[in-house]
Amino acid sequence: MNIAVLFTVWLLTIFSIHGCGKSSPVVPDTKPDPDPPVVTPTDEFEFKVLVYVDKASVEGHLGGSERIVSSRMAELFRKVTNYWNESSKGKLNKKYRYTFTDMKIYEGSSQSAALRKVIYNDPIDFSKYDVTVFFDGIQDNGETGNGGAAHGGGSDNRSVVTVFTGSGTPKDIFNDNTYRTLTHELGHYRGVTDLYQYIISANDNPVSNQKFDPPICIMNDAASGLWSDYAAACINRAGSSKQIGKDFTDFFGSMYPKNIEINVTVNGVSKRGLDVKIYGSRAGASGRNRDIYPTAFLTGQTGSDGKYMMRDTKNLFIPDKGKFPNIPQDLPYGRWFGFLVEVSSGTTKKYAWLPEYEIQMPFFEGKDTYTANIAF
Repeated sequence: MNIAVLFTVWLLTIFSIHGCGKSSPVVPDTKPDPDPPVVTPTDEFEFKVLVYVDKASVEGHLGGSERIVSSRMAELFRKVTNYWNESSKGKLNKKYRYTFTDMKIYEGSSQSAALRKVIYNDPIDFSKYDVTVFFDGIQDNGETGNGGAAHGGGSDNRSVVTVFTGSGTPKDIFNDNTYRTLTHELGHYRGVTDLYQYIISANDNPVSNQKFDPPICIMNDAASGLWSDYAAACINRAGSSKQIGKDFTDFFGSMYPKNIEINVTVNGVSKRGLDVKIYGSRAGASGRNRDIYPTAFLTGQTGSDGKYMMRDTKNLFIPDKGKFPNIPQDLPYGRWFGFLVEVSSGTTKKYAWLPEYEIQMPFFEGKDTYTANIAF
C-alpha cells in the first residue's frame, strides 16, 4: 500500500472517531404546546319560556292545531327578543333571548282554582323553564273580566305573566302587538316597576296643579321602543338571575338611598327657617286616578345650611302607619310612588318632584344621598 493511500485511510479514521465522540442522541422535531382555548363570557342571557294556552283558542282563531300554534309561539317570542334588544339603544350590558320552550294546552276556565294552583304553586322544573306565560285568548266557560296583561308570581320565586282577552272579540296574540305587551311584562320579571304609575295629571294634583310625566320607556308605554335609563339599570342589575326573589334580598327595596337632601337658596344664599311640606304621590286605584294626596306627609323647616333632610328613605316611601299620622287608608301597594316638595319663602312657593325611580338612581352610582335643589 503506497503512502498516499495510507495517509487517506488515517485521515478517515481520525474524522470518524472525532465525529462519534461529538455525537448526541437524535431528538424528533417538537412543536410548541398550543395555546389554551380562549373562553369568553357569552354576550347573551337566555330565558326559557313555558306557555299555557287555552284549547279553544288553539283549535280556533290561533291556528287550528298544536303544531301550527307552537310554530307561531316560537315566532312570537323571537319578536319579543328582537324588540327587547332593539329598545336597548346601547344601555343594556347584554343581549337577551326569550326562547319558547314548551306549551301546555289547558281546557276549561282560565279562572279555575285548580288550574291556577298548577301554574302558580305546583312543582316546576326550573332546570327547564325560567318564566311562565299564561294565555287565554277567548272568554268562555264563565270567564269574566276586562282582559289585559298582568305580571305575578307564585311559590318558589317563580314568575308568571298573564295575557288575557276581554269580553267580545277573541284575542289574536300573534297579530295584535302582544309582543310589546310581553316585553313590558317581562320587564317586571327583570325587576322593573311600572313607570306609568308615576304619571300625575294637573287635575289630580291639588297641591300645585302641575302635571308630571315619567320618561319615555317600555315600562311607561309598551309601544315606546325604548328602555329608560332607570329600567336599563334595573335590568342590568338583575343580570342573568332566573329568580330575582331568590337571588337578591329585597331587590327593589334595597335601591332606596339613605337620605334625600333638599337644598334651598334665596337669591343664591342658603336660607334658614323656610317652611317645607312633603306630599305623597299615589298609584291609581279603583275609582281614583293616580294623584297627589292633599294632606302633607311630612313638614319641617330648612336648617342654617339651607337644607331639609329626609332620612331613612325606604321607610318614608314604604311608611309604617303606626309611625306616621298622615297616611291614607287608600295607599296602593303600601307605598308612595314619589313625593312633591313645597317650600315657602314669604308668599312665594316653589315645588320639586321626587319620583321614586329618580330617587333610586344614586344607588346605581354607589351614592347614599339623592340631592334636589330649589332656588328662589
